[in-house]
Amino acid sequence: MNYFSLPDSYPHIFGGHNAPIRILLDKFKVATWQDEHRTKLQEDGYPIDWAEIGVVLNDPYVIALRDLVEFSGGYCNGYLRLFNRAYLEGGAAGVVMLPEKDGKLLLMHHFRHATRSWHWEIPRGFGEPGVAAPDQARNEVKEETGGEISEIVDLGIYYSNTGLEGNPINLFLVRMESVGKPSQEMGIDQLHWVSVKELENMIASGEITDGFTIATYTRAKLKGFLS
Repeated sequence: MNYFSLPDSYPHIFGGHNAPIRILLDKFKVATWQDEHRTKLQEDGYPIDWAEIGVVLNDPYVIALRDLVEFSGGYCNGYLRLFNRAYLEGGAAGVVMLPEKDGKLLLMHHFRHATRSWHWEIPRGFGEPGVAAPDQARNEVKEETGGEISEIVDLGIYYSNTGLEGNPINLFLVRMESVGKPSQEMGIDQLHWVSVKELENMIASGEITDGFTIATYTRAKLKGFLS
């Protein structure tokens, strides 16, 4: 993946109307900054690859870019950005679904590798290249809960970490037709139906700490879909 060809293929991730932080793409300026920064890093005893500008991680799921950016005052430095590969390949970056049935909301007890702990949360997942967000939502709910969706309500876009991730995540309220069993293969050991009030209490008490769950509930509540 050639970093300097990315703006032609993905102009939306290199633009920004009246942006006060400008991405420098002049190869000479980038090379000059890298040489100077490598020297300083070496003098200070740090790894010189911290000065690398371009695609610094390219795996099947995540792409990490380190851009050389210039602030309005002229200060330049390298800054990391993360993207889900699916988003750059015509699919949704990710989907999050708040399942509802008969006035109750469905939570999953899910073990997460990143935190090495259990979390109460709602279904979500990475997108897939070329798969539209509503289709991905149906796939994820089926995979994680064994359930079928009767209606999908679009709650809009959410960015989970605007300082690092460029992924627009699609939030949905999903009306459930049925629910099966939790996917133990994915680290889910139980499903639990709660009232809106019970969910709110779990958020307020800190029992729910997952940001996607809190954001999707908040969007659904403020849009008037939950009472």
